[in-house]
Amino acid sequence: MHENVFAAFVALDEAKALLGIEELHLALAGADDLRGHAAATGAAEAATTAAATEAAATVATAAESTAITAAEAAATVAAAESAAVTTAESATIVTAAEAAATAAVGIEIVFAESVALIPSATPPPSVKTHKLQ
Repeated sequence: MHENVFAAFVALDEAKALLGIEELHLALAGADDLRGHAAATGAAEAATTAAATEAAATVATAAESTAITAAEAAATVAAAESAAVTTAESATIVTAAEAAATAAVGIEIVFAESVALIPSATPPPSVKTHKLQ
């Protein structure tokens, strides 16, 4: 390509020199090309969104009827399980109390011995300022 541009400049043929650049420009046209394509894209997106909304409404209606049926079945099962849950909760409360007591003992063991954070001062050296007699 450089050879063609150089030859065109030597011959002072500007149209031929810029032909390669224009071809390159057209090759790069894509999603960032805003020459009227945005309106068509926007309309297509609106149609897709409307179709998706309608499909979601249909799915939501079906899901709602399924949820109602499941809720009725769950209410029946919940009544049968309430006694079992009460028993399990009381066992959990007893277990939690035992765990708290065990943790308190562990904390006492860890902090039973105090540790000095600042070391004690050393006694000053003995300095004699008088002569021995």
